[in-house]
Amino acid sequence: MSEARSRHGHPTTGTYSGVSFFDRVRSVAGAILMASGAAAVVGAMLDWVTITPPPKVPPDFRDMDLEGVKASEPFSGLEAGDGWWVIGAAVIMILAAGLLIVRRRSLYAWIALLAAMVIGGITFADFRAIGDLASGLSRRMDIVGQARPSLGITLVAASALLGIVASGAGIAASPRTDI
Repeated sequence: MSEARSRHGHPTTGTYSGVSFFDRVRSVAGAILMASGAAAVVGAMLDWVTITPPPKVPPDFRDMDLEGVKASEPFSGLEAGDGWWVIGAAVIMILAAGLLIVRRRSLYAWIALLAAMVIGGITFADFRAIGDLASGLSRRMDIVGQARPSLGITLVAASALLGIVASGAGIAASPRTDI
């Protein structure tokens, strides 16, 4: 067999080293979905909000027995409450990714896509609500000071976007008929 033929695989089966292109794409998509789900779980446990404390009371007002405003602590996704939903959807994404690799059906890629959309919807809604003191998220966390998004919520948002792209690859690489 010539070198060109060995590089391009068998001409009639379309395989290279015994594994089809679609099986490789589906395996890579499943692995990316698993990593994305794991990143979402880790991100839900990290800080979602970084608080910059308000300015301190000047020394000449301290003699007047004014109570200074105490700064609130940073909040993780679990403390904000929405991190639990993110973890639940991430576990579903990880299970669907495993089933996508093993069972080779597009249904599991669709389930992973829905889970990634849930993660993204929750994350981006919370991301927008962090700076708004009238939002439900700010009221639940009782934010005192200036709030900014932190590493955890950014990691969860990135994992949601990566999960959507990987599920699309898994859907495209899955057969339309029963195997």
